[in-house]
Amino acid sequence: MKELMLNHTSVMLPEVVQFFADSQITIFFDGTVGAGGHAEGLLQAHPEITTYIACDKDEQNMELAKERLAPWASKILWIHGDFADLDLYLEKYKIPKVDGFFLI
Repeated sequence: MKELMLNHTSVMLPEVVQFFADSQITIFFDGTVGAGGHAEGLLQAHPEITTYIACDKDEQNMELAKERLAPWASKILWIHGDFADLDLYLEKYKIPKVDGFFLI
């Protein structure tokens, strides 16, 4: 199952990457990181990202994402929680704003 999830192709990945293609992103919030497919695509396409906030309620998915996103580990802030609490996370980590976000 783990291997299947790591090889899973994320729904709408090309569309998500294309949507942000002309954007300069420093801080990005992913409210449902899942197994990390969209995160991987965005991190590959935007090396200028300094902080990728990866949030999810599902700890098992986050563990899969941590494996998949290991090459960018130093850029990722992992949050086990609900994306509805974005304002609390930004306050807690003293992040003034995000340049983009993804919620699905």
